[in-house]
Amino acid sequence: MKSNPIELPTTTNGNLHKPLINTKHFILPITTLALLITIHLYVGNFSDHPLINPATPAGDSTGDDDKCNVFQGTWVFDDERETYYTNETKCIIDDRQNCMKYGRPDTDYLKWRWQPDKCDLPEFDAVEFLEAVRGKRLAFIGDSVGRNQMQSLVCMLASVSFQNNP
Repeated sequence: MKSNPIELPTTTNGNLHKPLINTKHFILPITTLALLITIHLYVGNFSDHPLINPATPAGDSTGDDDKCNVFQGTWVFDDERETYYTNETKCIIDDRQNCMKYGRPDTDYLKWRWQPDKCDLPEFDAVEFLEAVRGKRLAFIGDSVGRNQMQSLVCMLASVSFQNNP
């Protein structure tokens, strides 16, 4: 059986047709430009917002050594602190994570808070948080830790959201 060879399209000078735009040279600059614009908009809109940069320096000094770093600090026991939520709060707490429901006798584990070395963090204000994220989207991406954070935030916000809807 004889087969006929397939002819490729050619231009008048015999060269194969080349695309007008080289995608390698097109995608990288566009992606870089989009990334820079996104970073600029994010930093410009939110860098001074109290929820993005909530910590206030503990001292009056303005030196670089006294700059607030919320990642350096210790966990401190705060007996005066009220808990944000319990198993009685109208929120989603998985039964397998509900220590109080199954009779954990102590509640001291609820009294710990993070204290940065050189600044003070304000208490969480659910109303202020809801006003700050009004009309925006919030995503938790990750594994079960992200899910736990989402559930915790929902419980912290439940005190506000259920005040008008008993």
